[in-house]
Amino acid sequence: MKHTQWFYFRVSNTKAGPTYKFTIINLLKSGSLYNEGMKPLFYSERNAKNKNLGWLRMGHNIHYYKNNIRRKDCKGERYQYSLTWQFQFPYTSDVCYFSHCYPYSYTDLQKDLLEIANDAVKSQYVKQRILCHSLGGNMVHLLTVTTPSTHLTEAKQKRAVVVTARVHPGETNSSYMMRGFINFITGSSPDAKVLRDNFVFKIVPMLNPDGVIVGNYRSSLAARDLNRNYKNPIKDAYPSIWSVKAMIRRMLTEREVVLYCDLHGHSRKMNVFMYGCENKDPGLRLQERVFPNMMSRNTSKFKYSSCRFKVQKKKEGTGRIVMWQQMGILNSFTMEATFAGYNNVHFNSRDLEDMGYHFCDTLLDYCDPDTSKVSFNSG
Repeated sequence: MKHTQWFYFRVSNTKAGPTYKFTIINLLKSGSLYNEGMKPLFYSERNAKNKNLGWLRMGHNIHYYKNNIRRKDCKGERYQYSLTWQFQFPYTSDVCYFSHCYPYSYTDLQKDLLEIANDAVKSQYVKQRILCHSLGGNMVHLLTVTTPSTHLTEAKQKRAVVVTARVHPGETNSSYMMRGFINFITGSSPDAKVLRDNFVFKIVPMLNPDGVIVGNYRSSLAARDLNRNYKNPIKDAYPSIWSVKAMIRRMLTEREVVLYCDLHGHSRKMNVFMYGCENKDPGLRLQERVFPNMMSRNTSKFKYSSCRFKVQKKKEGTGRIVMWQQMGILNSFTMEATFAGYNNVHFNSRDLEDMGYHFCDTLLDYCDPDTSKVSFNSG
């Protein structure tokens, strides 16, 4: 197991009063936000019933450190890491849960999509279909969101935006950003209507359903990191990756793809930020930085100073770089949300959903005919 970094477990038959110590001993990353103030998430069934409380950040004496358990998956003197924290349960005979991040399952996605499908208004401009089936036979959903066009010429004038998430199944924060994005873009606000009138949105909310279902942190059912296999994907081995590439390639024959964004979670940095692809063409210099820079002006949770634009050789198989190199999409990004928060405040699920709204708001500004809004501020 090369990517053990998350947890989600249940504790029953609790006793209020005593201090319990929890230690997870098989984590693999050398650094963690737990040493920078991040706390585990806690959920109590009695809290939910009696006080209508959901997930809370709790725990004390939290430490993340290298232990003396040697790793068996690699050569050399490399060791696993432990996370430990202490906790007092609020109730006796409660059923409680601890989690690395707010859970979002394949079932949660099905519920969200069913709610859209059952909405008579949204169904007029949201079309759902199965992009492909995963190795485990699970559905990989594709949403197309746009105002129906009355004329073919009108339809062809629309540019496209592609947004994907959960290629890494343990990064559940990406699903909350995706939920916020979908809720806004399918909503009734005037801004949402403007976006639907002018763009075709192609959305894949869960690229790796198998990994989500079996509880992997980063890999697929075949123990592969799907976000390292965009360059030359084999259809039978990486069906969702192959299908996304094929969908985008077809779409490029019909219209411009103005932006591609793959949503992720980040385990070592605070805030929300983007990775992009630096253009060497003098005529396009700094253009890839405009959208992230504008987004930082729309919300304090997004930090432009944390954004990076290097095209590293070891990342050449990622969706971000492949869409830029092979497909020619200038604005090709991953948007990364911390597992912790910003300004010493933990993100809650609503904060993450709000990032989906801010993404749409920035897209409106970026594509506004008033070019004064489209600018790059290096400060």
